[in-house]
Amino acid sequence: MGKGVRWVALVASLILIGNFWVLIAYGDTLQSTHLFIVRGTVFYPVAYLNLIVGVVLLVVVVWGRFSRKR
Repeated sequence: MGKGVRWVALVASLILIGNFWVLIAYGDTLQSTHLFIVRGTVFYPVAYLNLIVGVVLLVVVVWGRFSRKR
């Protein structure tokens, strides 16, 4: 994995994990506005999907970094 791709993956994983925290913390407020109309049955699973994808992407980046050092 190239250095640029690794940085993009790292930033993307941090954004996804941060997005999870924002959705969990402010989810009820966002759902109550007219700009963000989504049912809770869809909204919170998407937040957890962001967390899962972010963590998996971060693990792949770290794994690639340390497996290359051996």
